[in-house]
Amino acid sequence: MASETQSAALSSLRGASGAELENLVEHYLNQRAADVRELMDIVGEQEGLLLKSQRVAAKSKDWFSITLLGDIKATAAAPLLARLITVRDTSFSLVSDEGNPHWYSFPAAVALSKIGLPAVQPLLDLIRTAPPASSAFHLGGVTLEAILGEEPAIFVAKQYAQDHADFAQADRLTALTTLIRTGHKRWTASSASDFLPE
Repeated sequence: MASETQSAALSSLRGASGAELENLVEHYLNQRAADVRELMDIVGEQEGLLLKSQRVAAKSKDWFSITLLGDIKATAAAPLLARLITVRDTSFSLVSDEGNPHWYSFPAAVALSKIGLPAVQPLLDLIRTAPPASSAFHLGGVTLEAILGEEPAIFVAKQYAQDHADFAQADRLTALTTLIRTGHKRWTASSASDFLPE
């Protein structure tokens, strides 16, 4: 298994030096890059189905792959995860999850927040093109807040709007600011116009 190989390589670092150390590091980085590609391939193969169904089964290979991409901070996966931001965990229910933050039921959003700053640009690009009342726009906005915090997220959105005139049109920036102020922990999925309860 790849993790056992990585673990052995990392253990070997303690006693390595010179060219051997460089080879171990190169091997480790190559293995990590291969692991990221494999996880992205797993998700990418199902992208169409996931987007069509807007659901991912908890603890499925797709769910674990999305989650792992966030856990290992796979920056290369940020655009893919941004496209999948509206895909929710099949166990999510407006009724049974009423008291829990809804945002945590969207694994790509959570994964993007773990990736952090490298996910900001794909999120802004998503927000720029998604209709302001849509789930994609909503999740993009509250995920931006989850990454940066309220005031920095608003600042970044205003800066982005200066570079993209279409971003400031149709009260897009006003709607985004409202979402950022709402925050990922208080946002409700049903506030998006295209959200389907079941």
